Amino acid sequence: MRVVEYAPHLFGSLQRIAEHVGPGSSLTQRAFVDHYYAGSEWCSLLMMLADDGSAIATIGLEKMPFVYDSQEICLGCGSNFYSLRPGVGSYLFLSWLRLSSAGLVLRGTEDTHRILRSQKWMYIKGVRTYELNRAYLAYPAEAGWRVAAKWVMRHTRPQRPLPERVLRMVGNIPSEFSVREERRYTQDLLPRRSPFRFRFAPSADYLNWRYNTSLSFVRYRLFRVLQNADTVGYVILNDSPDRIVVAQCDGEDVETLAYGVVLSVLEATYDDAELRPISLASSHAQMQVIYEQFGFKERWIDRSFAVSPLRNLHVDPDTSSWLVNLDWGDDVLFGLFLEPALPPVTQTVESRPITGTGG
Repeated sequence: MRVVEYAPHLFGSLQRIAEHVGPGSSLTQRAFVDHYYAGSEWCSLLMMLADDGSAIATIGLEKMPFVYDSQEICLGCGSNFYSLRPGVGSYLFLSWLRLSSAGLVLRGTEDTHRILRSQKWMYIKGVRTYELNRAYLAYPAEAGWRVAAKWVMRHTRPQRPLPERVLRMVGNIPSEFSVREERRYTQDLLPRRSPFRFRFAPSADYLNWRYNTSLSFVRYRLFRVLQNADTVGYVILNDSPDRIVVAQCDGEDVETLAYGVVLSVLEATYDDAELRPISLASSHAQMQVIYEQFGFKERWIDRSFAVSPLRNLHVDPDTSSWLVNLDWGDDVLFGLFLEPALPPVTQTVESRPITGTGG
């Protein structure tokens, strides 16, 4: 057995893990795997290979830049942590930790959280998920009766265009605020100052990789938030046929950014013939109030959000001034891919061992 880093020629070896996870696994999506795990310096996938070259354990690492109290920190966001043999997963997890100075896990399996609790990770409270037009979507491997019931709910509940519902509240948004759709992330989109104690703070290059607006497997849409003629933030939507997710946003003012999110959603759904669920995450008290005024309902609180102990940094458990978003890591992409998965490819593979420990 050996640990290697994923490269495109290793896609076939991943399919043993993908078959174990099931049809909803993101590891079956070649365009995603190649882009996310082999398309930048910020993200990689560690694989434990058996003697026959097939993967028996995997764990992904996205090195995400954050700012907390004006201090820059890099959190290694975990993804696709699976193991087919007892003990192998723990070994790969420790290898993953050596490659990042601190870790971040969003969602995760019970086995993952068992390891995190044993390692004394901190669970962040107060991160809420909100939804407008609640979804009744079927998921892979869901029982047939539930799929049928959700189909009935989607096709029999009253349909009313989203703009009609939202426009009743648009009068509360000052007229100097607007949004404009863009195709590429530029430096002037990034906030020059921030009202948030904790936020994801990627560069323009990072955004052009992670939320690229030209990807084939997911549709990201970028909106510039304007106050008169001045850029004061940005909003990124994950726009799929059945659902819209507020993927990432940032700005120079709390209220303005929340209004920018609402205006971006309105722009993206203005021509919709049927309702689509709109999902977002928030822990900021003022932003939550604004979202609720526009009809967003709390779906659940305390979305799994775990951070490893941070050296020389005390994290206040109060998250009411944090900026959090829903499409971090690969968590929200489950079920939202635009392309069908490719059939498994069996092939003989060569691999490059991992030699560095990183930091």
